[in-house]
Amino acid sequence: MVDLPAAVVKGAFATGARLRHARVFHPDGLHLSGRLHAESEFEPLFGSGERAVIARLSKGAGTPSGLPDVLGFAFRVLDRDNEPWDFALATTGGGPLSRFVFTPARGWASARYGSLLPYRVGKSTPTWFFAEPDAGQPSSASLDAMNEHLREHMVTFTLTSSGIGVPRLRLAELTLRHEEPAEHRTDYFDPMLNHPPEVKMFPEAVGKIRELAYTGSRSGRGEAT
Repeated sequence: MVDLPAAVVKGAFATGARLRHARVFHPDGLHLSGRLHAESEFEPLFGSGERAVIARLSKGAGTPSGLPDVLGFAFRVLDRDNEPWDFALATTGGGPLSRFVFTPARGWASARYGSLLPYRVGKSTPTWFFAEPDAGQPSSASLDAMNEHLREHMVTFTLTSSGIGVPRLRLAELTLRHEEPAEHRTDYFDPMLNHPPEVKMFPEAVGKIRELAYTGSRSGRGEAT
């Protein structure tokens, strides 16, 4: 009986992925690669110099054309030990309460991505991660528009962190482009599985539900879990 809730969550997401023939949320996306450069005070976490990154930009519900949607920004960076550290961000508010709420964005340039759930970094108070795009990105939420933009431009994102009532800190900058075929190493990013040992999603019980959803969705798509 203890395993029943876990089986229900995994089963629901596996069924949804099989029916959709894609991940349950964020089914369509663009693959990118590039570099992350951490601020000096955060090099003990990310490592020094330019760190290799692969990423995916996506639409949460898969709304057609340029219609507003919850946009997704997932990426993997190789940390200080050259181990994968995954982030899975989606458009949310940035305020004390709105950061808990998925928020449809009108376009890529106006999107503000957040982790929704907070993290503990070491013994820190709960901290949220955010990413802000450069202003030159497309004003619509069309994947085709972003795909066309990437043919001639790189895109940048500023990665920050913030707790409740705590000033936002600039962590790093990401510079991304269309990835080459040889650079495509994964189509999913799992922040529950891939992170430095001192970085934990909080509360852990909610994070466990999220991990079950990831596992179920990958299973439904026939991917290794």
